Amino acid sequence: MGSRRSLEGKIVLVTGATGALGRIVVRRLLDSGAVVAAAYRDEAKFQELQDFVGGVKDALIGFKTDVTSEAEVRQMVEGILGRYGRIDALLNLVGAYRGGADIAATSEDDWDFLLRTNLKSAFLCCRAVLPAMTKAGAGRIVCVAARPAVENKGRAKSGAYAVSKAGVVVLTETIAEETRKSGITANCIVPGTIDTPKNRTAIAGADPSKWADPEAIAEILLFLVSDAASVTSGAVIPVYGKS
Repeated sequence: MGSRRSLEGKIVLVTGATGALGRIVVRRLLDSGAVVAAAYRDEAKFQELQDFVGGVKDALIGFKTDVTSEAEVRQMVEGILGRYGRIDALLNLVGAYRGGADIAATSEDDWDFLLRTNLKSAFLCCRAVLPAMTKAGAGRIVCVAARPAVENKGRAKSGAYAVSKAGVVVLTETIAEETRKSGITANCIVPGTIDTPKNRTAIAGADPSKWADPEAIAEILLFLVSDAASVTSGAVIPVYGKS
């Protein structure tokens, strides 16, 4: 890895850190020399993450945080800034899926849950880190949208999910425009189906070899938070695998 790809000493906040993609990203960040502040909800899952990353866990610090709560997000960010003095990058990996009903049959609870979990969390975390990044004149923000956010295919019976993730795209593009002259970049990836144990169980009869490999997605995320990606902002990057 060239020096501009090095993440040595970078302070990276990762939400959704204990998820199937999150834990791989966290391990890759730690292996690249970054210090990772991991937002998590479940103590047992954070313990699993620590076990998963193994010998590099000294550079991993956990923050038990509900990222849909303004107060808890603010407290987490203040905690990181108090400890390290800066946040070099934010990776918004937290997200959830509920589907199976068309718009006419979508419950208010599912709608609110997906908008809150996928979009509000990204908004709150981005908003919380931006003042410190603006002051530093540098920063990386990366969000995760989804294929139905940018394509009609896949939206049927996943409308609330698609809308929440389309919001993530527009949020990211807006931040990129607002920070264009600041040294901050904001980009988002748009995965198709990711090859995770949960998806293999949930989507019976599918061909996982066509899905996006989490390790390959992690490689793109690491590039986007590196100095090498300084000229890329406002990008909406498809990561569909062979699907």
